Amino acid sequence: METRKDIGTLLKHSDDIFKDILSPLIDRGANPYIYFYRIIGCNHEEKYLAEIVNLDEKLRLLGNYIFFDRRIEIVSNSSSIDSARNLLIQVPFNDYHNGALLNLLETHGYFSLTSNLQVNKNNKDAFGIVLNLYLTNEREVNLNIIMNFVMKVLLWFVDYGKQVGKKSAYNPKILYWGSPKTHEVYFLILMSLIGCDVLVLNTTFNDRFEKVDKQNEFSFLITKVRERQISAFPTRESIIEIQTRIEKSQSLLEEPPKLVENSERDLPTYQKPIELNDPTIVVKLKKSEAIFEEIFVPLSKRSGFVGGPFPILPTYFMRYIGVPGSLDDWEAEYYNSLYNLDNAFKMSPFYLKFLDGIPALSAAESALIPQRLIGHPYRDRFEIIEQFLRANLLPQTYDQLLDNTVRKAFVDSIKLFAEKSSNINTSIVLNFSLKLVTWFNRYLPKLLTRSNRNKKFSVGGLDYEHNPKILFYGSIKLHEIYLLNAFHKMGCDVLFIHSDEAGDLPFQNFDDHKMLTQVMRNEHNLPLKLFPEGERLIRKSTIAYQASKEIEEVIYNEEVGLFKPWQFESYSTHPITLKTTFDELKILWREPAKLRTEFKVQNKKVYVPNLFAKINGVSEDLNSYWLDLKALSSAFNTRLLEDVPFTKILYTKQELYQTDYLLNEQGLFDELKVLESPHYKFGHLKANLQHFLIAKINELLLSGFFLAKVDEKFKLKIIMTILTMDDSLLKLIEAFDYPQEIPKVIVYDNEKETFSENDAILLAYFNLIGLDVIIFTPTNYKTIEQQIKPSYFDVHQLPFVKYDLALPSLNSISAALPHKPGLLSRFFNLH
Repeated sequence: METRKDIGTLLKHSDDIFKDILSPLIDRGANPYIYFYRIIGCNHEEKYLAEIVNLDEKLRLLGNYIFFDRRIEIVSNSSSIDSARNLLIQVPFNDYHNGALLNLLETHGYFSLTSNLQVNKNNKDAFGIVLNLYLTNEREVNLNIIMNFVMKVLLWFVDYGKQVGKKSAYNPKILYWGSPKTHEVYFLILMSLIGCDVLVLNTTFNDRFEKVDKQNEFSFLITKVRERQISAFPTRESIIEIQTRIEKSQSLLEEPPKLVENSERDLPTYQKPIELNDPTIVVKLKKSEAIFEEIFVPLSKRSGFVGGPFPILPTYFMRYIGVPGSLDDWEAEYYNSLYNLDNAFKMSPFYLKFLDGIPALSAAESALIPQRLIGHPYRDRFEIIEQFLRANLLPQTYDQLLDNTVRKAFVDSIKLFAEKSSNINTSIVLNFSLKLVTWFNRYLPKLLTRSNRNKKFSVGGLDYEHNPKILFYGSIKLHEIYLLNAFHKMGCDVLFIHSDEAGDLPFQNFDDHKMLTQVMRNEHNLPLKLFPEGERLIRKSTIAYQASKEIEEVIYNEEVGLFKPWQFESYSTHPITLKTTFDELKILWREPAKLRTEFKVQNKKVYVPNLFAKINGVSEDLNSYWLDLKALSSAFNTRLLEDVPFTKILYTKQELYQTDYLLNEQGLFDELKVLESPHYKFGHLKANLQHFLIAKINELLLSGFFLAKVDEKFKLKIIMTILTMDDSLLKLIEAFDYPQEIPKVIVYDNEKETFSENDAILLAYFNLIGLDVIIFTPTNYKTIEQQIKPSYFDVHQLPFVKYDLALPSLNSISAALPHKPGLLSRFFNLH
């Protein structure tokens, strides 16, 4: 495995990182080093936070600075996210280990942050180091997990890696405030490897680097003595007030009392509002492997159900994470299943659906809480519970069993919240209690049946046949999880759904041992989208079709050597231009790619052995020369170009310069922008082929093919020439099934007029794709050599030179060679 040293970024020790990180590149010598420190904990809080504020102000003045406040956002637009997802979906699990993934990402330009080839190579190598580190640390990963990791890090890399290409006297600086999550740790390591200084300021002792950078190989560690909970990033104003706030917080800090030690106080707290022996509904967590079907089974028909005066209810609390896979359109199937589930739930009158979180408390709802409860100087959480229950703020059902259950759910929720929260105090518990009481009053009347319509407010007994259903879709906050848990404890079936694994993270602290909920993790991850409002059209596989696909996966793969038509249309190509004799060229000309030496398929690339040659002069026998040209031009999928220059200029100078917006900051072709360009004519092609053609344009920009300097003007000419190429040439590429017959271009050049830059661009482009190219020049003139470096093609010299040799109709050329007269015949003029 490559290391930091192999890609040229050396990690430097520092005795004063807040000072040294500000040093410019000129002070770091010929082989610039980088700093990567993580500072864990917090000593002398006021002084330390003041130093952080001061450093942040200085870093902002440098202009090459990235700041992350407690998380790393993905700022890519939906098109970029979809492109990355569609690309990674095609990658099999083994390709994450063998380097194929890196080649695929390189082909699609993800590592091309600058026009410097070495920098881009280092980006690829750095990504490989991080990927190998992840696979080493996370041994129990499946395709779904590794794809989610790569997609997240890749999108971050696209969003923030651009800083590396900026011209500046300083290398990029990254400051992360907070405790980075595991995937964020890997990304910070990646940014360090490509040349960024990284400083992680984590005032807590929760350091996930310990599980990633176990030997401190990628970063250095400074540990403080004390710990401080992460809060908002400090400002000069907040530092002035910090001491007062700390003292106030300390006075409110609660040491959770134990029931044994506080029995004289705790028993009245629980006994008066809710007797310890009062009967309640007992709820048991029921598990399922087919939740979308089994959730509709009535309570009374579920195993574990007990009716009567002391019921036991087996109910579901499922976290349904990710998207299940199938041979068909699994994404459409997923959203259709959600749509149908929602419609089925709507058949019940006891259904709540949350799509954008739970709405905050309104002013009217807050006004219903007595002011004396809000301003009361509570001693601990037990007093909060007591006062709230005595105030009768919870909804009354006029069903004693259900009333007891609602009160117990409220008490247990506050108790659970206090136990699982760190640095808890009465202010935090009070805020949570107010929110929970309001939510109870807002939603319980919608969930539980009315048994007495004459009551002013009645919720009534629970329906044991059709218990309430709760569907929560999307991102969730911690307080909202406690409400869902309370619903479950009152007999509701609860279903939390998120299409991405990251959406389940808030549950990790709430139920890390999976005792309160069941988790179902599916094969795929998708970025969260709006809840479906209708069914998508979908096609389903028959049993025979599924069996056929399974057989194909065994028979047709890169190793076996059997290829079905268009098997590799999602792959890229890599030309291996052969050095041959002229006679050998004529033999190879009609051979398909898969039969030529050096052909292989590896790591999502098809290595195509192609031909690129110039034939100077003519044969001694001119008829033989024409026969060779006729034989070559009659090969399958061959285009003979008889006039040079052969490229028509279909754009004006104004249009040429107006397309400079198609180049990104690194001087490469921006795929998203070109799709909207009026000159883009590839939109009718398959998506894979469009990506392929655009990726090959970027390869050409970086290839070094041309003798001319590839400046911005020349790059624009390359782009416009290819985007406006003749349809007949484009059709050659469309018909290219990479292992099969190779498309061919023959140019006949018998004039003094040489190739234009546009001609050279297209010929170089064809060679990069893998096409065969031959140029016939009977004059021996220096033609293509004036545009393309001679090292990229062969030159075959025939014995004679002809000028102004017009190309005859090749169909009229006879295969029979003319009879040569003998010596005596010539002497006596006999014919």
